[in-house]
Amino acid sequence: MADLLTVDQFAQMLEMHPRTIRRYIRENQLKATKVGGEWRIRKEDAEMFMGSKIDELKSEAMDDIQAFMEGKDSEVEGKLQVCTVLDCYVENLEALKISEIIMRHMNQADPARGKAKFQYFFDEKEKKGRYIIWGTPAFVGKVLSAVGEAVQ
Repeated sequence: MADLLTVDQFAQMLEMHPRTIRRYIRENQLKATKVGGEWRIRKEDAEMFMGSKIDELKSEAMDDIQAFMEGKDSEVEGKLQVCTVLDCYVENLEALKISEIIMRHMNQADPARGKAKFQYFFDEKEKKGRYIIWGTPAFVGKVLSAVGEAVQ
Protein backbone atom coordinates (compact mmCIF):
# COMPACT_ATOMS: atom_id res chain seq x y z
CA MET A 1 0.00 0.00 0.00
CA ALA A 2 3.02 2.31 0.42
CA ASP A 3 3.08 2.78 -3.36
CA LEU A 4 -0.49 4.14 -3.37
CA LEU A 5 -1.70 7.62 -2.48
CA THR A 6 -5.18 8.53 -1.35
CA VAL A 7 -7.03 11.33 -3.08
CA ASP A 8 -6.60 13.46 0.04
CA GLN A 9 -2.83 12.85 0.17
CA PHE A 10 -2.39 13.69 -3.50
CA ALA A 11 -4.64 16.74 -3.22
CA GLN A 12 -2.59 18.03 -0.30
CA MET A 13 0.65 17.48 -2.22
CA LEU A 14 -0.67 19.58 -5.08
CA GLU A 15 -2.46 22.11 -2.88
CA MET A 16 -5.71 21.25 -4.62
CA HIS A 17 -9.12 20.35 -3.31
CA PRO A 18 -9.83 16.58 -3.24
CA ARG A 19 -12.89 17.22 -5.45
CA THR A 20 -10.55 18.58 -8.13
CA ILE A 21 -8.48 15.39 -7.99
CA ARG A 22 -11.64 13.26 -8.22
CA ARG A 23 -12.73 15.32 -11.25
CA TYR A 24 -9.36 14.63 -12.92
CA ILE A 25 -9.92 10.93 -12.24
CA ARG A 26 -13.48 11.07 -13.62
CA GLU A 27 -12.27 12.88 -16.74
CA ASN A 28 -9.50 10.27 -17.23
CA GLN A 29 -6.77 12.89 -16.83
CA LEU A 30 -5.40 11.00 -13.82
CA LYS A 31 -5.25 7.21 -13.52
CA ALA A 32 -6.59 5.76 -10.29
CA THR A 33 -8.01 2.51 -8.94
CA LYS A 34 -10.72 1.91 -6.38
CA VAL A 35 -9.51 0.04 -3.30
CA GLY A 36 -12.14 -0.64 -0.66
CA GLY A 37 -14.47 1.90 -2.26
CA GLU A 38 -11.85 4.70 -2.17
CA TRP A 39 -9.71 5.96 -5.02
CA ARG A 40 -5.98 5.20 -4.86
CA ILE A 41 -3.35 6.69 -7.12
CA ARG A 42 -0.14 4.82 -7.92
CA LYS A 43 3.00 6.87 -7.36
CA GLU A 44 4.00 6.36 -10.99
CA ASP A 45 0.64 7.75 -12.16
CA ALA A 46 0.96 10.66 -9.73
CA GLU A 47 4.38 11.48 -11.18
CA MET A 48 3.08 11.29 -14.76
CA PHE A 49 0.18 13.58 -13.88
CA MET A 50 2.45 16.06 -12.11
CA GLY A 51 4.86 15.97 -15.04
CA SER A 52 2.08 16.96 -17.41
CA LYS A 53 1.18 19.87 -15.12
CA ILE A 54 4.77 20.94 -14.43
CA ASP A 55 4.65 24.36 -16.13
CA GLU A 56 1.39 25.27 -14.38
CA LEU A 57 2.76 24.12 -11.01
CA LYS A 58 6.00 26.04 -11.49
CA SER A 59 4.09 29.21 -12.32
CA GLU A 60 1.81 28.87 -9.28
CA ALA A 61 4.78 28.14 -7.03
CA MET A 62 6.62 31.24 -8.25
CA ASP A 63 3.50 33.35 -7.70
CA ASP A 64 3.18 32.02 -4.13
CA ILE A 65 6.86 32.67 -3.37
CA GLN A 66 6.63 36.18 -4.83
CA ALA A 67 3.51 36.90 -2.74
CA PHE A 68 5.34 35.68 0.38
CA MET A 69 8.35 37.88 -0.38
CA GLU A 70 6.06 40.88 -0.83
CA GLY A 71 4.23 40.13 2.42
CA LYS A 72 0.94 39.44 0.67
CA ASP A 73 -1.63 36.72 1.25
CA SER A 74 0.43 34.74 3.74
CA GLU A 75 -1.37 31.60 4.85
CA VAL A 76 1.27 31.09 7.51
CA GLU A 77 0.65 32.68 10.90
CA GLY A 78 2.92 33.85 13.65
CA LYS A 79 5.58 36.37 14.44
CA LEU A 80 8.26 34.43 12.54
CA GLN A 81 7.51 32.96 9.13
CA VAL A 82 9.74 31.03 6.75
CA CYS A 83 9.45 30.05 3.11
CA THR A 84 12.12 27.74 1.79
CA VAL A 85 12.77 26.07 -1.54
CA LEU A 86 14.48 22.69 -1.44
CA ASP A 87 15.74 21.25 -4.72
CA CYS A 88 16.73 17.58 -4.76
CA TYR A 89 18.45 16.22 -7.84
CA VAL A 90 17.17 12.67 -7.65
CA GLU A 91 15.11 10.16 -9.61
CA ASN A 92 11.34 10.53 -9.36
CA LEU A 93 10.80 7.61 -6.95
CA GLU A 94 13.33 9.04 -4.51
CA ALA A 95 11.68 12.45 -4.95
CA LEU A 96 8.34 10.92 -3.94
CA LYS A 97 9.93 9.38 -0.85
CA ILE A 98 11.19 12.83 0.16
CA SER A 99 7.71 14.19 -0.43
CA GLU A 100 6.30 11.49 1.87
CA ILE A 101 8.71 12.54 4.64
CA ILE A 102 7.52 16.13 4.33
CA MET A 103 3.86 15.03 4.20
CA ARG A 104 4.30 13.00 7.41
CA HIS A 105 5.46 16.17 9.17
CA MET A 106 2.66 18.21 7.61
CA ASN A 107 0.09 15.71 8.90
CA GLN A 108 1.48 15.33 12.43
CA ALA A 109 -0.18 17.06 15.34
CA ASP A 110 2.84 19.14 16.31
CA PRO A 111 2.55 22.49 18.13
CA ALA A 112 5.76 23.68 16.39
CA ARG A 113 4.02 23.21 13.04
CA GLY A 114 1.47 25.96 13.40
CA LYS A 115 -0.20 26.80 10.12
CA ALA A 116 2.07 25.50 7.38
CA LYS A 117 1.93 24.99 3.64
CA PHE A 118 3.76 22.71 1.21
CA GLN A 119 4.10 22.37 -2.57
CA TYR A 120 5.95 19.71 -4.52
CA PHE A 121 6.64 18.90 -8.12
CA PHE A 122 9.13 16.83 -10.07
CA ASP A 123 10.83 18.12 -13.21
CA GLU A 124 11.57 15.06 -15.32
CA LYS A 125 13.89 16.96 -17.67
CA GLU A 126 16.07 18.24 -14.86
CA LYS A 127 15.59 15.13 -12.67
CA LYS A 128 14.79 17.47 -9.82
CA GLY A 129 12.23 17.38 -7.07
CA ARG A 130 11.30 20.86 -5.89
CA TYR A 131 9.75 21.26 -2.45
CA ILE A 132 8.46 24.61 -1.23
CA ILE A 133 7.69 24.75 2.47
CA TRP A 134 6.12 27.59 4.45
CA GLY A 135 5.85 27.62 8.23
CA THR A 136 7.50 28.58 11.46
CA PRO A 137 11.30 28.41 11.61
CA ALA A 138 11.13 25.53 14.12
CA PHE A 139 8.82 23.49 11.89
CA VAL A 140 10.67 24.14 8.63
CA GLY A 141 13.98 23.35 10.35
CA LYS A 142 12.58 20.06 11.66
CA VAL A 143 11.35 19.09 8.17
CA LEU A 144 14.66 19.97 6.51
CA SER A 145 16.57 17.98 9.14
CA ALA A 146 14.34 14.94 8.57
CA VAL A 147 14.87 15.14 4.80
CA GLY A 148 18.63 15.58 5.27
CA GLU A 149 18.84 12.53 7.52
CA ALA A 150 16.79 10.40 5.13
CA VAL A 151 18.80 11.31 2.05
CA GLN A 152 22.24 10.68 3.62
